Amino acid sequence: MLEKINEQRIEPHKVTKPIQLLAAWMVGLVVTNSSFLIAASQMTDQSWEKGFLVVAAVINVPLFLFALFLLQTRFRAELQEDTYYSEYLSKKTSTPIKLDKNTEQDARIERVERLVSQLSAQKIEQDNVFAEGELDWTEWPVSLNRYHPNFKEIKAALKAAKIPITSYFGMKEKLPSRWVISLSRFLPITHKTAILRELISFKFDGFQLWEPMREAEENEDVYIGSYGSSPVAPINNDLRELLMQDEIEASELDFLYEINS
Repeated sequence: MLEKINEQRIEPHKVTKPIQLLAAWMVGLVVTNSSFLIAASQMTDQSWEKGFLVVAAVINVPLFLFALFLLQTRFRAELQEDTYYSEYLSKKTSTPIKLDKNTEQDARIERVERLVSQLSAQKIEQDNVFAEGELDWTEWPVSLNRYHPNFKEIKAALKAAKIPITSYFGMKEKLPSRWVISLSRFLPITHKTAILRELISFKFDGFQLWEPMREAEENEDVYIGSYGSSPVAPINNDLRELLMQDEIEASELDFLYEINS
């Protein structure tokens, strides 16, 4: 029996998925308990060590089940595969994450595909309106930091402007060092100017243009009060004067951002 147990070797470098890790723990439990019971069976009935080993083997089972329950509840995210865990860390800590080459390549391909699919929309952005003259925000999700000092006022202003808020984010214990409006570079200029005009009167330090990383669950195209690390252009008189114009070219806003960030 001991020889068969010794043959059940686990090669750590092959344990790469959570289910494999759980299986390895189960094998370890079986091997440990089997060792205890085999050793106990070879001892005399009067030996106190025999009773101790039997009790230890019995206690091992509920301890293992408790540990398994704890891992599946409090540490479920840590048990996910690398891709999911990296996304979890990014959301939890707002810390940039390092991705392997394959992930980065997939991200570039996705960004290119997204850019190609939106080129036609940007060419006809001036016509991208409903019959009533409202902008269509269906393809451009907006997210608002729930801990912004003017949260209620911003929410009301966007509602009045018929700019829907798709989601909310933010951590009370870790507020941004400065309040920034993050706009996707793919967002049409009509939408960029519309949302900047609504937000410019509130407490914001600046705005930034960036390319969303979908693999890191940046699913929105506008983050109001973001944690973004891209360069920030301040809210200044140049921006206010530009937003007062009736029609603004995308290149004008891009140029203003580049020279001020």
